[in-house]
Amino acid sequence: MKKLFILLIIQLLLILEISAQEITVRLSLNDALELAREQSLQAFLNEHYYMAHYWAYRSYRADYLPSVSLQANPLSYSNASRLRYNSNTQTDEYIRTENLSSDLQMNISQKLAATGGTFFLESELGRIENFGNNDYQQYSSVPFRLRYRQKLFGFNPMKWQRKIEPLKFEKAKKEYIQSVEEMHISTIRHFFNLIRATISLEMAETNMKNTKNLLKTARRRFELGTVSREELLDLRLSENNDGIAWQEAKLNYREANENLLNFLMLPVDTELDIKIPDKMPVTGVDVERVLQNALDNNPELLQLKQQILENKRNVAEAKAGRHFSADINVSYGISKDDGNLMKDGNIGTVYQPDFDNHQMVSVGVNIPILDWGRKKGQYEMAKSRKQIAEVSARKTLQQFEQNAMTRAIAFNIQKSKVESAALSDTLASESYELTMTRFKTGKADVLRLTNSQKAKDKATLQYINALSEYWDSYFYLRKLTLYDFENEEVLEFEEF
Repeated sequence: MKKLFILLIIQLLLILEISAQEITVRLSLNDALELAREQSLQAFLNEHYYMAHYWAYRSYRADYLPSVSLQANPLSYSNASRLRYNSNTQTDEYIRTENLSSDLQMNISQKLAATGGTFFLESELGRIENFGNNDYQQYSSVPFRLRYRQKLFGFNPMKWQRKIEPLKFEKAKKEYIQSVEEMHISTIRHFFNLIRATISLEMAETNMKNTKNLLKTARRRFELGTVSREELLDLRLSENNDGIAWQEAKLNYREANENLLNFLMLPVDTELDIKIPDKMPVTGVDVERVLQNALDNNPELLQLKQQILENKRNVAEAKAGRHFSADINVSYGISKDDGNLMKDGNIGTVYQPDFDNHQMVSVGVNIPILDWGRKKGQYEMAKSRKQIAEVSARKTLQQFEQNAMTRAIAFNIQKSKVESAALSDTLASESYELTMTRFKTGKADVLRLTNSQKAKDKATLQYINALSEYWDSYFYLRKLTLYDFENEEVLEFEEF
């Protein structure tokens, strides 16, 4: 129901934008947060940043599923002299040949992460037609061939991928949730900047009006001799300064209003009537619970784990590169050929028994003999980077825990700060009203009146700043812990 209400507001705004008519929209903080999630540019960027990680993870998963490919060479014609061996004369001779060939191959492959090897299941069919004095066509088939390729005593990147890639994807999901909370914080800051600018403009207008009225009173009292010329000049100076402050407040209001409209992707000619939030969803949190949720959910800790794993992988790769390694390629299958100079072959015959066996074993060896210490240097650098990453992770974790506890403690005093600021605002406003009354009756001077006005304005802004700080601190805790303290539940990732 709430989302429907927000969408109706947006639709109405778009219609009014087309007709070039302005509208005033009453906007609460929750409405602003909802609009930011639904249509802000930051929400769009957050989603696409996540989708980039999503498709990278999908590609990784697809690499470990069976892969099927079909390769074909439908037509290959050759009419040229080629170097061939003549068994009769036992010499190499250039012989002109003319032929037309075709071939087809199907391949199914499957990677094995545990060993780093790959299985292949292959099937082939070939045809060649020779032209010249002895025209004939020949067929060749490999109905199936099972092949396995494996590195021995070497580095296995698949094993490390299985550890790192799922961690990266889990981190991406948590980073998306965190980016939503960061967007909430930006919305809150724009929202309260507009509240601050609105109140500053209202105070400037009120001060201008009050100063003009007080100046009239001061002129009458000046004629009666109860106000000095110096005090009268001070009031005229205040009137002039109030005019300057009003101009600046108008400019700040315009800038804050446009910033919020642009952030929420609303029409620029929309007039916003901001509602100051008067309720605090959470007034206190358990420090230990905040720390535990931060340790369980924050993606920064997954980043530390990822960095350590990547450095361990680099050490393993550099270590394997220093020593003996070998490649083995084994295959077994059946094959058959049909066709020669005496007769043409038949495609059906090559798929009928009896078949010839097809076996192949190959082993490749790589033995480092002399590299002037290059591999050893790479290994030592990898070990050094791993140690640096581990020490840095411990320090980062310690700072992270300290920050989480400090933020929780700081949040727990926000309620009292807001209440104190609200009381100060009320007292300062009442004091200013009394001071104005006393000035009109000649019981207060201009200096006292000016100081009371400044104290009132300062207290009002301090109250708004305290409210802003509360909401900023609350959503920072949500961002830090990925936990909803109001509903007491973990912020879960929702698939698009």
